[in-house]
Amino acid sequence: MLSLRTENRIAFEALLKNTTAKSVVPPKAYLAGIGGIGVSAVAHLLMDKGWSISGADVRESQETRALSKRGAKIYLGHSAANLKDDPVDVLVYSSAVSKKKPDIVEAKKQGALLLKRAEALASFMNLYRGICVAGMHGKTTVTGLLVRAMCNLNLEPGYAVGGLCRRFEPHARLGKSQSSWFVAETDESDGSILEFVPEYALILNLDRDHLEYYGNEEGIENTFAQFSRQVQKKIICCADNEWVTRLSKEHFRERSISFGFSPQSDYQAVLRENSSKGEQVFCVRRRGVDWGEFKICLMGTHNVSNATAVIALLAELGYSPREIAGSIGDFNGTNRRQEILFKNQDYRIIDDYGHHPAEIEATIRAVKAQGGRLLVVFQPHRFTRTQLLLEEFSTCFKEADRLFLTDVYAASEEPIPGVTGRSMADAVRAHGQEVEYLEHLEDVGGVVAKNSRPGDIILFLGAGDITLEAHKYAALLDGAKSQS
Repeated sequence: MLSLRTENRIAFEALLKNTTAKSVVPPKAYLAGIGGIGVSAVAHLLMDKGWSISGADVRESQETRALSKRGAKIYLGHSAANLKDDPVDVLVYSSAVSKKKPDIVEAKKQGALLLKRAEALASFMNLYRGICVAGMHGKTTVTGLLVRAMCNLNLEPGYAVGGLCRRFEPHARLGKSQSSWFVAETDESDGSILEFVPEYALILNLDRDHLEYYGNEEGIENTFAQFSRQVQKKIICCADNEWVTRLSKEHFRERSISFGFSPQSDYQAVLRENSSKGEQVFCVRRRGVDWGEFKICLMGTHNVSNATAVIALLAELGYSPREIAGSIGDFNGTNRRQEILFKNQDYRIIDDYGHHPAEIEATIRAVKAQGGRLLVVFQPHRFTRTQLLLEEFSTCFKEADRLFLTDVYAASEEPIPGVTGRSMADAVRAHGQEVEYLEHLEDVGGVVAKNSRPGDIILFLGAGDITLEAHKYAALLDGAKSQS
């Protein structure tokens, strides 16, 4: 007997297959958490299919405004009244939204099909030729770069990127036909990566993260081992990550295509030039033989590795070095990934989503290489992550010249006694690095202004609302510049 979840998924996929943009009576879907990057992607895909879309979130955002312009009905607040006079066929909800919210309860009462965001996204992939981008770090950049490359190669793919991209919009769309590729950034944080059954997958790295869900490293490994068994063809994986290399040897050696800086890689990146403009030139050796030279407009050796993952996949799909080089050269990243908000002769303001110690260390190293004194403002993300990775956090900021830590962004979690931004600051100090703790987020701008000087780079880091402070400070400098 099928579970209700499976029945809902089958019914949803049948609706997807049987409706087109020209359907006379389109199905209706309501999305709880519609302003989030993941759920808004599903909304864009459904609208491409011709569905009637409504949804709710707690506040207006760039994404709710974009969807409203496309014709979606947006509600602020999760009220049952949103659905009372407007019943829907399907409700898609974010994992960040409680199933006890009144609008979700009302949809369930009405008999709507309830699906998690990942279930809905995986159902779309089943209509196309799927490529999943997986791993703890770098997924959004790699997904965006791969999509941009495929667009430049005139493949007209479908896609869902976990961030807003500066070279194309929106961040999700359907492909030209059912034979098109569909590229999706897949989320491992709650195990929902197992909803996907792609033709190809990229596994960029594995790391100690999301331990509040997995419990231990074995839980992470078991999930990725199961995911690898669901991939139908090749798995592009990083040879520089010991955990991924071991996983490959034990579970998918025959289907593995490796990339990285390691000489053992099938596609080995060899650095040639690191420009002060943020451009990087590198060579790729294919199975030990010089194969092609490439340029990317992204900072940091980790982004050379990210680009090599895309190069390896496109090469395996039959594209030449020249075609690939021409397709990736103009990609300049996604929002909140090394995003330059302001730049003049005195200051550079950069906003970045990095919130795991490995991401923080790589981003600081990449930005520091551009020259100038580096001030870092970091907002810890989630009490559980702060608690479980405190030792790693205590040493990942060491290349920053000045460091400021705010309090923890809860991300819907309940506080954990003793786990605060102050406790992280104490851990950093215990390793000999100076740090200033800022209890109130609204103090960030004033403290940065007081401590910065011409020539500085100011890097705002974190997955929470620290980005608002970054934008406010950049706007302040921009206003001062226009008045001078």
